[in-house]
Amino acid sequence: MTPMLNRALKLIRAYHNLTQSEASRRTGLSKSYVSALEAGNKKVTLEVLEKYASAFNLPLSSLMLFAEHSQDRSLAEDARVYVAGKAIKMLDWLYTISNGEDGQSQDNLDGA
Repeated sequence: MTPMLNRALKLIRAYHNLTQSEASRRTGLSKSYVSALEAGNKKVTLEVLEKYASAFNLPLSSLMLFAEHSQDRSLAEDARVYVAGKAIKMLDWLYTISNGEDGQSQDNLDGA
C-alpha cells in the first residue's frame, strides 16, 4: 500500500487536473521523481513538501498531517493518523465528484 503522504501528493496533483509532467514543472521536480513519489517508491522529504506547499499554495502544516512515522505511537498519534486517513478519502471523493463521469479523472490520477 502506498504511504498516506505519497497518496496525498498524488491526489493534490490530480485534484488540480495536472499531469505528472505539469506537476513536475510546477514543483521543480523531475517527472520521474514525481512518478516515483506517487507510487510510493521514494520517501517524501521536507524539501519535497515545501515544494508542493509552494506550488499548490498550501500550508506546509496541512501536508505534514499526512506524515506517518512513529513506531511507538500514542493515542494522539493514532488519532492524527486516523483523521489523516479520513482526509485522504475525502480528497479522493472530492476529486472524483469534481471530475464527473468524463473519464478524465483516472487519466489525471494516473499521471497521463
